[in-house]
Amino acid sequence: MNNNDKYFKLTTSYLIKKINFCSKLILFIIIFTYSLSFHFLNDAFYKSVQADTTISQLVPDQSFDTGNHIYPPQSNQNSALWTNIGSAETVETSTFSVNLVNNKSKSAGYALFNGAIDMTQKVSFSGNFSLQANSSTDPFAAGDSLGFILTPKSTDFIANNLKSNLAADGTSNVVGKYLGIGGLSDSIFMGRDLYQNSDVDLDGSGTENAASNNVSIRQTNNLGELIKQAYPTTGSTITENMKIDWQPSSTLTNDKNVTGELTYTISSENRGKATTLSEKITVARSMSLGIIGSTGGNFGRLTYSSTEDEFNAYKGTQSVQVNYLDQDTNQPITNFSPSIIKANVGDTIKVLGKQLRDIVDINTFSFLTPEIPGYIFVSAPPLVVANNDSENNVINVTYKKLPIGKAHFNYQYSSDVVDQSILLPTINDTEGEINEAVIMPELPNLPDNYYISKVVTTDGQQYATLKDAISGEKYKNQELHFTLIVSKVVVPTTSDNNSSKQSSTAERKNEQGKQTSKDSTTVDQPQEQETIKKEAIHKNEKPNSESNDTFKEVNKEIDSPLKLPLKMPTEISQMPQSSVVAINNEQSKYPNVSAHNLEIQVAGTAGIFAGGVVAIGTITGFNKFYKFLKIVKK
Repeated sequence: MNNNDKYFKLTTSYLIKKINFCSKLILFIIIFTYSLSFHFLNDAFYKSVQADTTISQLVPDQSFDTGNHIYPPQSNQNSALWTNIGSAETVETSTFSVNLVNNKSKSAGYALFNGAIDMTQKVSFSGNFSLQANSSTDPFAAGDSLGFILTPKSTDFIANNLKSNLAADGTSNVVGKYLGIGGLSDSIFMGRDLYQNSDVDLDGSGTENAASNNVSIRQTNNLGELIKQAYPTTGSTITENMKIDWQPSSTLTNDKNVTGELTYTISSENRGKATTLSEKITVARSMSLGIIGSTGGNFGRLTYSSTEDEFNAYKGTQSVQVNYLDQDTNQPITNFSPSIIKANVGDTIKVLGKQLRDIVDINTFSFLTPEIPGYIFVSAPPLVVANNDSENNVINVTYKKLPIGKAHFNYQYSSDVVDQSILLPTINDTEGEINEAVIMPELPNLPDNYYISKVVTTDGQQYATLKDAISGEKYKNQELHFTLIVSKVVVPTTSDNNSSKQSSTAERKNEQGKQTSKDSTTVDQPQEQETIKKEAIHKNEKPNSESNDTFKEVNKEIDSPLKLPLKMPTEISQMPQSSVVAINNEQSKYPNVSAHNLEIQVAGTAGIFAGGVVAIGTITGFNKFYKFLKIVKK
């Protein structure tokens, strides 16, 4: 093996090792990056699906659903889901515990669940209640009532009812013998009635108008008045468990109520002897849940604490109507019917405009308003969904109508047009949003031999074309006006050929409004020069009336017969460089030559020049092709 072979073998081996090392390194980087990105994406996905909110684009005349309609099993233990009113005070938060009344006479305390219960579904929940009398040795002389309530009213209504529903003597029409549901229509109390009131209670244990150990399911009518009912009796347990079970059976045809069996069970804390009551009743589809403890002349400590039993319930829902209103008229915007949002009772609904789409509160259900042409979003107050309150479960989204600018256009004869008997066509106005560029209108054709000589704006500025006039112009709060001045083409006495050229001039003038925009300038009358006058027909420009004589002279000159023959160049090297040079040279040699002859001479010269170039090119190409054949043969 020679040295070259050894060197090649060593080099190859070294390169293979390097390639293997780099491959492993690249593979490691790819796997590490993939694992890291997967972990990150998986974590991000988990957070996104765990979010308690949703955001959607509202569409008029369509319905939306916030979802999330089932309560977590430990909802009864979450103090954040309860609101205290009256004398109620939270004691513990890990397992929700509350003092409803703490040794106060003539007091009442509620712990109200922030949501509502869907009574079209099965329901079960429980809680521990304790009572300790302070005004007597009788353990049941601790107050008036202690237990659960279900009501179609919202939590805000319950709170206001407690404060404002008072008799003439200042006593409450809510608690005491009314068991915390007085003034709440079609509501239910399930628990202990700790006082035997002869005017509202029938039978039962104990002495009338005295402390008792009665348990019951009691209801109010549609006026919020307590319905009289007999009581069963039970033992003198001080701390006990109360459980509610609901089994729906049928929904009424009006779809607002549901019929089912309500079962209330009360037992000792260690689940000993139990008393069970059941009633078949009709309730609203969505009922608010609360805990009530109240006292009168008898008072003590009344408490509630959650249990580890699962809270099995669906969330009560309500329909929220979203209206789209014109701020100025407070009326619905035409062709934009309301949207409907199915939401849980207690949810906060926010409706945001386009400019606020990045401001989203993660504790609410947020929706984006539709964009309405010609309007801009103004406001939409947030809403906390109330239970069975269609009158207030409404969000009014207000829009401000955008101002629309107008531009008017009209044709008007120039003052030097003698015959103004022909009616000029009408130009349609244009409209657009304020500060938007003015829209170019469609210009109707003018009569033959008439053209737009200039355009004048309201402030007196003059422009060569309409596009020049509106270039950079924007709609304003005040209306804009553009006057298109119409002039008549002066048709001189000429041959038929020139007459046809003059008529085409008018047609081209009518197309001025469709020319490319130029910078806005004030149009001044140009100083006519002799050369401009001579080229007037070819440029489709109308000469000034002051130069009519000269204009006629030019026409005469053009119409005169050709007097001198055109001199054709004999050598390509003497050929003029452009048609302009040719015209100048021939004019200097033959001052009386006509324009017609000049055109022929220029055309002939250009043709000869082009022919020469083609000939030279052909020869050159042939020589190259001949050389190529010689090379191929070799």
